Amino acid sequence: MPSYDLQFVSRADVAMLTALTYDTVLNIDQEYCLIWKTPWSAVKVLYLCVRYSTFVDTILAVHIRTQLNVDPAMCHLATSFIQVFAVIGTLIAELILTVRTYALYEQSAALLVFLSGMWLSIAGVTIWALIKWTGSSTAVAISPADSCTLDILSNPGVVIACSSFLIGETVVFLLTVWKGVRTFSLSRSVYRHSELVTTFYRDGILFYLAMFVILILDLTLAAQASERPKLIADSARAEAKLEKIEFWI
Repeated sequence: MPSYDLQFVSRADVAMLTALTYDTVLNIDQEYCLIWKTPWSAVKVLYLCVRYSTFVDTILAVHIRTQLNVDPAMCHLATSFIQVFAVIGTLIAELILTVRTYALYEQSAALLVFLSGMWLSIAGVTIWALIKWTGSSTAVAISPADSCTLDILSNPGVVIACSSFLIGETVVFLLTVWKGVRTFSLSRSVYRHSELVTTFYRDGILFYLAMFVILILDLTLAAQASERPKLIADSARAEAKLEKIEFWI
């Protein structure tokens, strides 16, 4: 990877961390009232894990990719940790979406079985792809800066992992749209002037469109085995993980 490309990736990491910090500070008052002051539950714990764990891998990415004379073994270890941490966070976010959709359908037992099976399938496929991905990554030192990057070989596991996330997001999106259409058609007089309900479904659609673009980008870059843009896409996923929770909770 040329040095100017590595500088671009590092600046993208810094930009993502800046946006993440700005968003957190901007919404801290609402989060305190709507999240921290509410009773503790399993979903609240999952939300807080995803909400704030994003800082861990993003800060580490900024640190490791802006350092000079990085040991290749340390580079490989840090980058592997970032990948694992990001995937775990995404799986937790998917679990929250599963619980949310289950509640949206008034705790349907049949839907619970379907969504649980879907989430377990996505988790299994993603973990397998993650093992294949980190296993095919080799630490390299880039001259002259000797900064941290990875040689990522062509790996169908990456394509499969991104595809599984895309399928899961699409299923949740369709279930939400279907429920929204039925809700508005059956209770039009009740929800006509409900800004909260309108915002709920509108933001869900906007989130899906944003994630669709990101996942398609990941799929395209993974299929082409292009090393340079992959690292940039990895950085963007940290912010996407945060946006996922804000749009859907």
